[in-house]
Amino acid sequence: MSYANPAAYERFMGRWSARLAPLFLDFAGLRDARRVLDVGCGTGTLARAAISAGLAAEITGVDPVPEYVAFAQEAVPHARAEFHVGNAASLAFPAGSFDATLSLLVLQDFADPRLAVREMARVTRAGGTVATCMWDFQNALPMLSLFWRAAEAVAPEDVRGRRQDRASRPQASAGDLQDLWRRGGLTNIAAATLEIAMEFSSFEDYWEPFLGGSTPTSAFAAALERATGGAVTRALREEIPGVQADGSFILPARAWVVRGSVGL
Repeated sequence: MSYANPAAYERFMGRWSARLAPLFLDFAGLRDARRVLDVGCGTGTLARAAISAGLAAEITGVDPVPEYVAFAQEAVPHARAEFHVGNAASLAFPAGSFDATLSLLVLQDFADPRLAVREMARVTRAGGTVATCMWDFQNALPMLSLFWRAAEAVAPEDVRGRRQDRASRPQASAGDLQDLWRRGGLTNIAAATLEIAMEFSSFEDYWEPFLGGSTPTSAFAAALERATGGAVTRALREEIPGVQADGSFILPARAWVVRGSVGL
């Protein structure tokens, strides 16, 4: 099954990416960068954040899904931003083409993260920056963990069939990312955590984008909701913490970030 609905993704996870992107850019430290590569650019979130922050760099985004590239081209119609179909395992740029190469929240989706990091370093000039961030899926992304808790309460057999796939997702820590960067030959490595919070005006504001089918988890949620006749919704309502009188609530999230320099 192809998950190539960038508009649905933007409503589901894109708002989280947009909230995190400015913090990631600050951590990466790109004030002097003239050319920046965004590997796995998706809907163009990082380019939008960079332009909004006033960075003067030219930003090139690559993504393997043509629909996402087309969406980014329309969403970021700026002279200093361009987007192309491309694969992290084989970046179509000469060595040293960029002052900085970044990857926002997609490292866990790369078939070979080590190869991707080596490619990111290869296309970055000597002394340039390579940086990434990744959600703390295991401990600090309740917008997903709340769903899985409700789903398991309603349909434990269905959820059990998903556990092996979920367990295979890289559960990175800041230390794991530092080690990956070290193995990629990068130096001056620094790691940190970034924390954000997302406000939801209602349960529907949280849940309806979840059912858009834009990712494997989203598609599973939609299918399970249909199969259980809305039982997932009822169970999930009971799981949401801190709901205010007007129905609003806030969910936190944490991401690991790492940056390093290409050796001189």
